[in-house]
Amino acid sequence: MGLFDLFKRSDTISEKLEKFGYFNLIENEEKRKFLKAKIDFDFNDDSNQLIGKGWLIFPNDFYISSVNKLAEYKNGSPTSDFRAFEVSANYLFRGEFVDYLESAKVVFETNNLKLEFKDEIFDENSLERIHHRITVNNKEYIIFSGQVSRDKIGQVMKKYLDSFREILNDAIKQQSLKYKVILVTQSESVVLILLETKKLEEFKKILAQTKNRLEE
Repeated sequence: MGLFDLFKRSDTISEKLEKFGYFNLIENEEKRKFLKAKIDFDFNDDSNQLIGKGWLIFPNDFYISSVNKLAEYKNGSPTSDFRAFEVSANYLFRGEFVDYLESAKVVFETNNLKLEFKDEIFDENSLERIHHRITVNNKEYIIFSGQVSRDKIGQVMKKYLDSFREILNDAIKQQSLKYKVILVTQSESVVLILLETKKLEEFKKILAQTKNRLEE
């Protein structure tokens, strides 16, 4: 190792993402710049003792646009990079399954993937038992079917979150394209991220250096 190697600046977390093309779908260069800056700031921010630094956080388009006085995307999705979008298991369970599919549709179509949905059916046979289904890309899926009680709410919400991700991945599989939707934990929320297989392998290497956790 030469003397100057000791003074080489290591890549920031956003630069590592950029190296494998994570931000390639962002056409607005200003948004790309501000998004990268925010990602790096959050990763290094140690001001909250309960959270600490080391989290890879994906800010939404509303935040990036409003803080930096840029035009917000008018596409019905909060995604800022057309790969990541926040999902709440609570809201999925409480009637916003289709709303989140609308958000995913923007991400899918930007990546040249089809995502069409219809015929959401919610059968409530009793106050404690539901049967929830939907048709995506002309295939019917059972989102959840079973008992719902106060002591099982957490399990049911997790099932909704898993069903959402599984439906999206099955829609990709039907199209024989090398993409995958993964779940990534953030400090106070979770996001789903759509990546091509090659990019996903690079993403995993970066995520291993963070506090985030991944579910496939």
